[in-house]
Amino acid sequence: MNKRILTLLIVTTVLLSNFNSTIAQDKDSIKKAKELFKERGNKDKLEGAIKKMQDMLGRDTIQAIAVLISHSYYLMGEYETDKKKKLATYEKGIKYGEIALGKIPAFAKARKANKKEADALPSLTKENIEALYWTAANIAKFAKFNSFAKKVSLKSRVRSLWDRVYELDPNYNYGGGYRFFGGYFALVPAITGDQDPVKAKEMFDKCIAVAPEYLDTKVLCAEAYCTHQQILDRELFKKLLKEVLEADINAYPEIKVENNIAKQKAKRLLEQEEELFE
Repeated sequence: MNKRILTLLIVTTVLLSNFNSTIAQDKDSIKKAKELFKERGNKDKLEGAIKKMQDMLGRDTIQAIAVLISHSYYLMGEYETDKKKKLATYEKGIKYGEIALGKIPAFAKARKANKKEADALPSLTKENIEALYWTAANIAKFAKFNSFAKKVSLKSRVRSLWDRVYELDPNYNYGGGYRFFGGYFALVPAITGDQDPVKAKEMFDKCIAVAPEYLDTKVLCAEAYCTHQQILDRELFKKLLKEVLEADINAYPEIKVENNIAKQKAKRLLEQEEELFE
């Protein structure tokens, strides 16, 4: 056999072996990261899990782990009570979401071609929705808890990301696209021209129809729609939050943590009822 061909075969074999080994290692890392993510029911454990997942990213970022870190920071933001810490947490979630998006070849290519983020979003497909969704979710929360001026300045980016989520799959994450726009149309500053409580209710109704088991939808509807100055529906507010508090979170173990957080938020909102409707 020609010496050159033999050398080429050996090199190819080694490269394939290394490639297969890398794939196996990545799968193992992703599996470990998913196990760590199960610790999200406790703030301290979640913080520890995030640090371990960050260590697992390595030089060649594993996109699935970056997505899990972004998702984890979103949940960490739910635990934070200090506004500055909450905003800083969502910023970290945005960062890792952007890292995950940057690992999508078509999106990265579009961005390298000097396309603005909004112009590159059409390159994302349904299989990319996890990275897109958690980036968008963190940005939405970052805007929600920020100043009025920041809300207005972020409006275009928030809207473009969520429009793409909605186009790809509004049912993702228990009707997440519908849930977001329910909150968006109720809470976006009126000066933007997008505020519309009627549309907000339509979106919340669609979301509850898609995934009634996901309790945070009812909490957000009570918080954003029922207390809207054009609506002020106190009876619906109490009805929704009572349903959340009476729900059995053990019925859906895969979202037990999220539903437990929703129950805590529902309790706080009911305690603020007089203030919200005065």
